[in-house]
Amino acid sequence: MEIITERLVIRELRESDHPEFERTLNDVQKTCFGSGKGFLNWLISQYSEMDIINGVISFGIFEKATGKLMGTVGAGKHDDLNEPEIFYYLLAEYRGYGFASEAVKAVTEWALKKYNIPYLIGTVAVDNVKSQHVLERCGYQFIAIRSLLVHATNERLDFKYYRYYTTSARRELSSSAVIQCSPK
Repeated sequence: MEIITERLVIRELRESDHPEFERTLNDVQKTCFGSGKGFLNWLISQYSEMDIINGVISFGIFEKATGKLMGTVGAGKHDDLNEPEIFYYLLAEYRGYGFASEAVKAVTEWALKKYNIPYLIGTVAVDNVKSQHVLERCGYQFIAIRSLLVHATNERLDFKYYRYYTTSARRELSSSAVIQCSPK
């Protein structure tokens, strides 16, 4: 799978991406999987199913001009909410240039075309205003603040909960208050 945008190449991660991939990880991710290599191998293993309803798919965000790995973007089942969620991360030196919005728009479009789901969610820490702006620029609608369990640290934190609806789901909203996601 490969998505090409104006400035980005979004593609499946490979073992050869490991040295650059290490830079995109935080301490929690390394701890949960034993190493960055362990986490990368787990992500690669998820491509065989390509299931964002019951699993997680994470792609590398590569700068088209240089081929450098800038971060990751993907979608997958949220641990607490059991809904398909968009997620993204950019290295600090690539933030503030619209790359995250470009990647989120592309993967949102891909996910909604590939899977029979009426919406994707996004959850962002209440103090992460820049990431909230990314979702809002991409058409995600703020729904509510939710207290969610962060499984890696076993603590509850407040997150802003967003949804991006397909065009047909937006039409249905006028006649139905609740829309549920279901696999294809």
